[in-house]
Amino acid sequence: MNQYYPKVFLLTCFLIFLQLLIFDRINLFGFMNPSIYIIVLITHRYDLDQFNFIVIGFLLGFMMDILSQSAGSHSLSCVTVSFLRPLITKFSLGPNYDDFSSPFSSGILISNRILYCLLIIIIHELILNAYSYFNWTHTFKILKLTIANSIFTFIILISILNLFNTKE
Repeated sequence: MNQYYPKVFLLTCFLIFLQLLIFDRINLFGFMNPSIYIIVLITHRYDLDQFNFIVIGFLLGFMMDILSQSAGSHSLSCVTVSFLRPLITKFSLGPNYDDFSSPFSSGILISNRILYCLLIIIIHELILNAYSYFNWTHTFKILKLTIANSIFTFIILISILNLFNTKE
């Protein structure tokens, strides 16, 4: 447990660095940017304190807001996902999610993992885009960006997670 949080800190710093230097500059089709820094929120262990997880989510979003000069949209979306994650895990992994230590444990079905990742990504992107535009007249644009960025982020995240997946 004492070694877990320094690893999370280093992973967070590395992912923020990659996000700001590489993935924010992709602009596929002129509007699609993946949010790879939410890997920290997706892969966090279940058996740790929920309060610490919400603090990690806030610090992750706050650092993204500071470095990308956004108006708190990353903080709001990361804290919301951190707060809703127990509900998302119960919905996607079933009531016995306490038996596993992480969402990528060996006993979890692939369809449940995909649903878990998609729900976290969609909620994150929806709140991020809704807060960024913050106007009802941009509803279609918010939905378009949410769907496109969620699909693109999902493809990139699953590729990264499968690339660095360790066999248990």
